[in-house]
Amino acid sequence: MTRKPRWWWRVLACLPYLLPFHETWMYAETAYHLHPFFEDFEFLTQPFLESLSLLPSWFLIAYFIIAYLCVVRRKEWPHFLRFNVAMGLLMELSLQIVGIVTKRWMPRAIYWGKLGMHFWTFFGFAFLFTVIECVRCTLLGKYADVPFVSDAAYIQIPYD
Repeated sequence: MTRKPRWWWRVLACLPYLLPFHETWMYAETAYHLHPFFEDFEFLTQPFLESLSLLPSWFLIAYFIIAYLCVVRRKEWPHFLRFNVAMGLLMELSLQIVGIVTKRWMPRAIYWGKLGMHFWTFFGFAFLFTVIECVRCTLLGKYADVPFVSDAAYIQIPYD
């Protein structure tokens, strides 16, 4: 944890951030202000989004279980990779929780109204730039410091 990881570990550690990025992209498209912004990048993301839609419904559950048990909890992998996998999983879970809470328990007038539009615009940009910042820190060989999430990721990784 004291020296910079090699370039292949840094690139490999960026892969777990693809799912939070994908989920952020899908939630942010519901905000009316972000759709024209995202149309410019549609050609970059469409192949990835289509490939995820072809996967079976149980794939994400299997991905979480396998990534947690086989990467995060195993000491054979470098700490840098395990930390970033845990961060990617926690960010994806937090985004899904926010999506479920706002979609199921908020009144429809607020969720689809002007307040919901402003909420998803703010939340989409904030979470999108948080994921981009995590990828940037990972590529530079640094540990991303997202409040509460990075602390939870450190707790999940055994040191001994």
